[in-house]
Amino acid sequence: MPDASDDVRTRHRGNPGPVRAMLVRLFSLLLVLGLAGACAGHPEPPPAPVTPIPDYDYPIGNPWAATVLGTPPAMRAPEDPDLSPTRRGLTVFPDRTIPDGFWYQDRLRYSELLQPGPAPLVFVIAGTGADDRARHMLALAQGLYRAGVHVVLLPSPTHPNFIISGSSTMLPGRAETDAADLYHVMRLVDARLRKDHRITGYRLTGYSLGAWHAAFVAHLDESEGAFGFDRVLLINPPLSLYRSIQRIDEMLYRGLPDGIDGLNAFLDQAVSKLTAVTGTDALDFNDPDFTFDAYARLRPDDDRVATAIGLSFRLSAANLIFSADVMRGGGYIFPAGRPFRTVTPMSDYFAVAIRTSLLDYFEDIYADYYLRQNPGLTRADLLDQTSLGSLGPWLASTPKVWLMTNADDVILAPGDLEELRRLFGARSRIYPNGGHMGNLQHRAVMAFITSFLAP
Repeated sequence: MPDASDDVRTRHRGNPGPVRAMLVRLFSLLLVLGLAGACAGHPEPPPAPVTPIPDYDYPIGNPWAATVLGTPPAMRAPEDPDLSPTRRGLTVFPDRTIPDGFWYQDRLRYSELLQPGPAPLVFVIAGTGADDRARHMLALAQGLYRAGVHVVLLPSPTHPNFIISGSSTMLPGRAETDAADLYHVMRLVDARLRKDHRITGYRLTGYSLGAWHAAFVAHLDESEGAFGFDRVLLINPPLSLYRSIQRIDEMLYRGLPDGIDGLNAFLDQAVSKLTAVTGTDALDFNDPDFTFDAYARLRPDDDRVATAIGLSFRLSAANLIFSADVMRGGGYIFPAGRPFRTVTPMSDYFAVAIRTSLLDYFEDIYADYYLRQNPGLTRADLLDQTSLGSLGPWLASTPKVWLMTNADDVILAPGDLEELRRLFGARSRIYPNGGHMGNLQHRAVMAFITSFLAP
């Protein structure tokens, strides 16, 4: 049976050790913390939302707690469990060979929630490592559909499904390349929808990394003109993807004094405490009050919560890096030339991947590839391209693109919020609290989103 190669083991510090039990603990912790988780003429700019919006009374002032707890159930926008998007599959690259171990990723998966009559279409791009069925995606789909628009939900270019079935390079992270891939997928979806549905206009949004992607997709559309987006909303984007990655990586280690080798002990302790305060190891993650109750009983400090947030991003990074490595045959984690099959044991590869950060990915894989492909390009150029500031003049002068974020968003580095304010000016809605995406389902926040993007 194949094992991770010795050179891969030595590339990353720490002993991988057994991981099967760790996987169970990892998903348990992330679940309890709530983290598991396309040239037209320029249209008239959208006005500021005029629909009456409820008062903003989001109650959680700690940004770490807000990020993991989300919105208290009583303050959420209405939810309808019977209103569920339909999932579709799309063949983007007919000639691409999919490894046997990725047989279930043979098509790009997206979801749609469509009006019975004519309506504008809103494309929604998921955040880091998320697909079209992520919790935030479903919340946005329901809110927007109830407001009267067609909705299409797209996975993040960093999700394995997009890397395997939708990415031209299978190497996500470069703004222009990811935007072109998303744009290509959006055009294919639009052509399919137009056969049976009347679309009266196009709008675009995304959250977290998906918001960063949305900005570059909207900019691409200025020259390509396939959609002519008349409204674009960026929800909690990073300013600089690289700076936010650095910040997220720092989060992981705040509650791990022994570094990554302390991860097993951290997870053991967290799950043991959770079991102790609930009195059972049969945890009901479908209970909307469970997370708040467990958090109130456990009262974890900020360092431990930051580590849990960093861990959720690290899990997404592990999936991204492993998928890209297998598809490209790079030999970074999975040995080059070795077939990836459904029966391939994953323990050792996961153990290495979870110890590999997005900063490692940037330095060892991403930068190496793009610097070789683009003679004259420098590492500093690559770093500059990860910032919305690279679109600065366009963003500052484009009335149809708006920003929505929180003043205490934990993924923003020092100075980032001020730069976002400078770029968007009056075209921004900045809430005083909510952490990173914690207030998305709040009735006032969802009302702002739907009033901006819907008729």
